[in-house]
Amino acid sequence: MKESKLIFDFSTRILVIGNHMKRNGEDGLDVRVVGKILRSLDKKYNHIGVVIKESKDLDDMMIDELLGLLQVHEERFGRKKKEPVEEVVQM
Repeated sequence: MKESKLIFDFSTRILVIGNHMKRNGEDGLDVRVVGKILRSLDKKYNHIGVVIKESKDLDDMMIDELLGLLQVHEERFGRKKKEPVEEVVQM
């Protein structure tokens, strides 16, 4: 994942590739793709990747579930980063 990419853009690409693979009869795709996603995350997501690996059973995790967790984290991180600027502008 490139540093400038958003999780939404990254997830869209992953889901398209995953759907193509499923149509071609790939088995056990979710487990492999979940692992691949966690290994390919940008450095700024390292900490959330570690938390997910330690707290979830990756063998049972679906791709959509992982991408949802990453998107929620990205939204929270983005919002926290913007709040101080918005507070200063409102003053």
